[in-house]
Amino acid sequence: WTSGEILEVLYNSLNEVGSPDIVLISSPGGNDALQNLSFSQAVININSIIDVLQANNPNVTIIIEQMAPGRSDIMTEELTVFFNLMQQEVINISINKTSATSQIIPVNMFNGFNTATLLADGVHYNELGAEFIADRYFDVLVNVLE
Repeated sequence: WTSGEILEVLYNSLNEVGSPDIVLISSPGGNDALQNLSFSQAVININSIIDVLQANNPNVTIIIEQMAPGRSDIMTEELTVFFNLMQQEVINISINKTSATSQIIPVNMFNGFNTATLLADGVHYNELGAEFIADRYFDVLVNVLE
């Protein structure tokens, strides 16, 4: 799903499932990049997604990925620029959207990520890749859940 598609269904989804206490945002803007959508619009959408989540639950904790890269054979110059910009933007979003009651926590998925051994295709994790990502989430969640 693109960030715009997620934003479009988020209100209804929250009405159906209720207010989450913890949200994991995986690969923010990743599908936007793969579909050659606007980086700036993806950032606007991601910020709006967080606004909706925080309005729905002012105490929500959001863990947002600094996403792992795609395999080198699909990482065009445009994708690489988008990827690099989003890595920093996730930090900016985390700083700007954290409030007194709602923490936005970035989690680095790209350091140590080996695209040759952790991807099933150009962008999706294989079993080892999923384990790598799960371990990174666990390292953050273990502190959040205390």
